[in-house]
Amino acid sequence: MERKVSYNDVKKTVENAFEQFKSLHDGIVDSRLTQAKGGGFGISIALIDGRTINVGDTQTLFPIGSLAKIPMSVVLLSQNTPQELTKKSGRGCCKCKDRSSRPEIPFSPHGVRAVSAIVPQGDADGKYEIIVNKLIDMAGSEPVLDDQLFKAFCQEADNSNSVKAFTESGYELYDDPAISIEVFNKLRALQLCSEQLAAVGATIAADGCCPVTGEYAFDGSIASTVVAMLSARGMKHKMKSWIIETGLPAKGGFGGGIVAVLPGFGAIATYSPELNECGLSLKGAKAIEYIARELELNVFASARVVVE
Repeated sequence: MERKVSYNDVKKTVENAFEQFKSLHDGIVDSRLTQAKGGGFGISIALIDGRTINVGDTQTLFPIGSLAKIPMSVVLLSQNTPQELTKKSGRGCCKCKDRSSRPEIPFSPHGVRAVSAIVPQGDADGKYEIIVNKLIDMAGSEPVLDDQLFKAFCQEADNSNSVKAFTESGYELYDDPAISIEVFNKLRALQLCSEQLAAVGATIAADGCCPVTGEYAFDGSIASTVVAMLSARGMKHKMKSWIIETGLPAKGGFGGGIVAVLPGFGAIATYSPELNECGLSLKGAKAIEYIARELELNVFASARVVVE
């Protein structure tokens, strides 16, 4: 079963969303984004056939933050079965016990544990390289490291005695804490633009085939699990209301980027550094919700959306 929409209708909807929300200024820019200025806004759509729509500041680079968990998840699923990964994530029957032992650190302990589970072990450069290469394969182009932000993250980790916090808490890692923290923080400091981020999402929507290069970034058999992970954990504190209101699995980061994925269609990526109370891009979240509603994009709908 298919439902067809025209490319021109998609383009017009994106343009309408941009015009409707570009003047919003109620959010707050993260203090770590010393280069960012309020007011920036871009919307990108990447379809699985390679067609794109870009409106606004779609070439502006922003740190991906927790969006780094997307290529990390793809690597983990390439190295583990979903059942093995669920066990390693600590989200099984011992979830409550695991939560009580979380170290008090200023970044995601779960993100550090995910990095620690990635092979190779004991090799920071090797671990970082395999994740970054996966991100390049999905985006079809290279990210840019914000070295100043990475150093700030490292200083933040040192100031909070993060290695000691992991050791004393008993929070389970699969590699050396110092290596895992370093790699995770370096990944968080990588920068993409919304056009690149849309390509990352569209690669998932196309069962692992990057629409920019036409080459497979990963085995398509794991794409549905990546989408499921985005549905379950992608939008942090807003995850339940988000998936109900938009119907699109998505993930956002403190840098102002959000990507939403619809298998068989493509992805919507937005950028605006002003964040709402949930730590999500204010304009981006509203734009994606608007586009999803106007075009009736919903991962739970029976009909697959085809763009003519």
